[in-house]
Formats: sequence, structure tokens, C-alpha cells
Amino acid sequence: MKNIVSNKESVIKTWKFSLLDMACGDMIIKAVWIYNKKLDAELMAEKLSVLLGKYPFLAGRLSSAEGISCSNEGLPFEVVERNNMIVKMVLKSERIYDDFSNELKIKDFKAGKCAPITVCVTNMRDGAVLGVQMAHMCMDGRSLYNFLYEWSLLCRVKHVEIQQETQLELPKPDFMSKSQAAAILEKRKWTKLGLGSLLKMAFYGMSPNSKASCTPLLINGDKIGQLKAIACRETGVKIGTNAILSAAVLKTNMILNGFNGRKEYSVVTVADIRGRYKNLCAGFVGNAVYNIVTDSLKECYDIFELAKLIQMNVTEYLENHDGKLDESVDLNMNAIKWRLPYVGFDLSGMNSKTPTTLYVNDLREMPVYDLDFGSGRPVIAIPNDLPDMVKMWPVNDGKGSVMLFFRGYLAKNIVESGGVEEIFQQLIGA
Repeated sequence: MKNIVSNKESVIKTWKFSLLDMACGDMIIKAVWIYNKKLDAELMAEKLSVLLGKYPFLAGRLSSAEGISCSNEGLPFEVVERNNMIVKMVLKSERIYDDFSNELKIKDFKAGKCAPITVCVTNMRDGAVLGVQMAHMCMDGRSLYNFLYEWSLLCRVKHVEIQQETQLELPKPDFMSKSQAAAILEKRKWTKLGLGSLLKMAFYGMSPNSKASCTPLLINGDKIGQLKAIACRETGVKIGTNAILSAAVLKTNMILNGFNGRKEYSVVTVADIRGRYKNLCAGFVGNAVYNIVTDSLKECYDIFELAKLIQMNVTEYLENHDGKLDESVDLNMNAIKWRLPYVGFDLSGMNSKTPTTLYVNDLREMPVYDLDFGSGRPVIAIPNDLPDMVKMWPVNDGKGSVMLFFRGYLAKNIVESGGVEEIFQQLIGA
């Protein structure tokens, strides 16, 4: 086990958490990449030391609730040699995130005993596996995958300028009093979490149903392009990949629930707010996402009408019409600050046996296939294991194809139906 420290002193003494960071609690982002060539662990260790000059908190220790002391105590970098193993065997692992990673113990991190990240390189007879685990409160998916991309860039490009993060820019919400925030949250009809809701969530979290998964669906990029063109023609609105696939999955979910034409649904879109919320910089390091909720999606709508409503709602927020995004994110951070038991979407509907809330995380723009550390790009990028109900994951085929991953009751219902392929393919006209 190597202990990697930065090769330069940090100008930051404490890396501060924002309220959005603190809301991530004990979650850990786990990710795995598979290569068909061995990785140069010595080179990776050397360049990681350089990159820690930009991300000094990764080699630090949690010092208080406010943030991480950039003490440069180092982060664990494990190198494992398994010359008796071939990469095809990796995909057979039922615990792939843990079997090929160095476990991050979140309790030790929060006690200031370890770094917020672990890295493990496993070299095999015919390839390698890279496993990373990161405390979510330090980075969201965008930050983590960008950090890893920069690391890979250092390994294959001789001259790359690394500028140390100064953390001058953090989300700057407009705060109000606790009573004001509570009154607005109630008026906006945010979901209030009572004791019953919290107990239901806790029970669901401990249930195997919350971790249920099923075979992912591959959607061809050409088919997605055709669907978007038809949706634009039918609705008069330019429809994106996220909206059309969210609509198709939602309609499939309606059918699996026992379609009766009366229920109403909502879609929660996980959106990156960098460069949108109060001019938060595009390269912000930390957590910078917001859940955009589309309400009143009726069972009688076809997938193109659903896609239109989802698209228009997301666009309205991301273009910050009349400051709508700024106001909503501020309200969310006030709820976090004052520990008010409100969330912007129906958690019960998401955790129901027949879900009426669809939670969608779109990771197609992440540079997950660009992690070339000098011996080539990964042949497979395993999605992180965060419990997103629907995860959109890029396919490395140059066509814009997408892999859809499902979790929770939606996945369970898909399995019990015998597979969703037939319903889904009929909906998209494959």
C-alpha cells in the first residue's frame, strides 16, 4: 500500500464544505474501470502526487464539520498483482465495487482517521482494473470524473499546467429565517417528512427491494435520434435525449404499475447547476446538483407529450427563467441549513411498490471512457453504485447510444414482469 502525498504545499489550510456537500451524508461513490492492458502504477502514483497540488483536500483529514484540513497526510494507493486472473473474470464478481477497490470506511473518514478517497490498481495477466471510492460529501460525479480525467491526462501528456484550487467560489445562497423558510416550503407544497415517512424510508433502505437491480437496457443512438426527431415534429419543441428516454421509461413504469389512466406521475431530473446557479463557475469542485421536478404527468399522455413536458420544465430551470433556478436552490439550501423536514419531490412515490416518482440521473456527459493513463482507454466503465432509480450511462460506440440501469421497486417490477424489453421496444417503435 502506497501513501500518496502532494508534491507541493497547499495555499488552502481548510477545504470548506458547502450545504450541498453536507446534504450528501454518509454516501460513497464507488466506480470501476476495466482495461485490456496493464496499468503503470508507478507512473500513476507519481502523477497523482502532482495532481494533489490542485486537490489538496484529497490528501487531508476531516478536521471539523466545516471541512477538511489540507494536512497532506496522504491518500491510500493500493497496487495488487493477480497474474493468475484474466479480466473476463472481473465481470463475474457479484461484489465488483468492493472486490477491486480499497474500502473507504466513512466512519473513519468522519473521525479524521483517513483520506476521503481510496484508489486501487489491480494488474492481471491480460489487463487491469481501476477501483475508486470517494466520500460523496467531497465531490459529486462531475467533480470526481473530471479529477480522474485530469489524472489520466497528466500520465500521457508531458506538459500540463496544474493550478491549485483556491476555493474562492462556493454556492452563495440568500438565507432567510427558519420560520420564513418553513412558511415558503409549506406554501410551495414541498413534501414534508413526518415520522411515518421517515420510518417508511428507513424500512425501505434496509429492505433488499431498495437494492434490487435488473439487466440494463441498451438503446441504440440511431433510434434515440429518430425518436427525438419525431418528438420535435409532434410537439414543436426540441427534445433532448434525457427527456425522450425519461418519458419512455416513465411510460413503461406506468404500464408495469397496472396502467389505469387515472394516476399522475412526476420525474426528478438530477441537474448540474455549474455555470447556471448564480454564475457558479463551470469548473467548481464539490457538489453542484439540484433535483428538478416535473409534476402532473398524466397516464393518458403518450411518450412525446411526456417528453415535451419534461423538456420544457428542465429547460425553464436550467435557463433560470425569472431566477427560478436560483430561487429553488436557495430554498433547498435554507431547508438544509435549518434542518427543515422538507424535500422537493414525493419520496413516498419513489419508494412505493408501484412508483409514481421517477428519479433519473443522466451521466452521459461524464468523461468515463477517457481515462487513458498511458496504456489505452478502458474497455468497460462500470457505472457508480449510487442508488439512482434510473441511471443513464454512455456507451462507447460513437453513436450516442445509452445504457439504462434500473434500481429499487422499478427494477423489481421489471424482473417480475419477465423483462421490460418487449414493452419498451414497442413504445419506442423498435
